[in-house]
Amino acid sequence: MADRAAIAAFTMSLLGAAYQMVAYGLAYLVDNRYNYNYYFGISGVWIIIATVVVFWAISHLMDSRDPQRAAWPAIIMAMGVANLGNMIIQWITPVYFGFLGSQTVPADVIVTLTPAPVLLIAGGIFGFVAVQHQRKISSLGIQPSN
Repeated sequence: MADRAAIAAFTMSLLGAAYQMVAYGLAYLVDNRYNYNYYFGISGVWIIIATVVVFWAISHLMDSRDPQRAAWPAIIMAMGVANLGNMIIQWITPVYFGFLGSQTVPADVIVTLTPAPVLLIAGGIFGFVAVQHQRKISSLGIQPSN
């Protein structure tokens, strides 16, 4: 069970991080009226840094058999929550572009950008499940097979 949850956490986090890299390009293809990297206040450098941090955390999630390692799922989940929180704040805050007036974010762009942080949050949750199950197994004295 712990291995399956860890694999699910790894897969969802990997997909979320990879999709996060291309989501703003897809949002631009869906609606090319704005540059969404600028509009949402996230530059390409921060997306790359966030993706590297998630890749670093999921690599440690898979190789760590220590039941006390709840830091890695927490890092993955925190990156997803931070990205989703930033998006929600930017979607709620009205933007004034001078002669264009107040702009709202189209629903198709919201649907395009939302899966990346949701996958990261789900990966973090599955990572916590794997760590909790590993703690239960180690408290019973059962050694997992490699």
